[in-house]
Amino acid sequence: MSEMTFLLIVLSGLVILLSSLLKGMTGFGFALIAIPFLSFFYPIKVLVPAMAIFNLVSSAALLLKIRETISWYYFVPMFAASLAGIPFGVFLLDLLDESVLRIIIGVTLLLISIKMLSGIPLAKRFKDKPIVFAGFMSGILSGSVSLGGPPLVIAMNRKNYSKDFFRGVFAWFSTFSSFFAIAAFYVRGLMPLASVKLSLYYIPLLFLGASLGNRLSKMVNPHKFKRIVVVVNVFTGVITVISAILSM
Repeated sequence: MSEMTFLLIVLSGLVILLSSLLKGMTGFGFALIAIPFLSFFYPIKVLVPAMAIFNLVSSAALLLKIRETISWYYFVPMFAASLAGIPFGVFLLDLLDESVLRIIIGVTLLLISIKMLSGIPLAKRFKDKPIVFAGFMSGILSGSVSLGGPPLVIAMNRKNYSKDFFRGVFAWFSTFSSFFAIAAFYVRGLMPLASVKLSLYYIPLLFLGASLGNRLSKMVNPHKFKRIVVVVNVFTGVITVISAILSM
């Protein structure tokens, strides 16, 4: 094994471990860390389907540790809206080239990070209504660049969901939406063997990170941790956009 190959394995494993640690702590954020960093090592059209598998496994694992009861009133409309958005996202993944997809990833990270850093005001109207539009946008981003979480994070923060309720809703949503995204990738012929191998190779680290994150969630202030992650994403978003433009 060459030194470069060994370094790639170690760096990829570290990214996966830290990403799953964050998801175990906060209930979201796996793709926020994993996508921008791993996109420097792997083609986007290999990475996005692999991320869907990672999200499915990590979300299902998180569900086994969450005891919060979730009302179907909040979950079903959000999930149905995401199902409507996933085909649009998969179409974009198939249509656009690598550089454009990386620019979309970088710009998405920047816009959402800036929004979260500047503060998310509480909803004044429809606060008790289920989330629909953010679910649809999540489906589009899940199918195209595997960044479906941020729209829901913003929407749920606006509605001021409790920490446990937030993690529960997000885990259920991610499990089902990832499953259907994987099915859509397979039907469209966008699930290469390289994506399956990449995801299977690092699944043990995924379980380890999720388990540690779930334990740390009781000891670490998740709001401060999320803020650090958002700041990091501002920088990775800028780097992703610049590198994508230079490669065009």
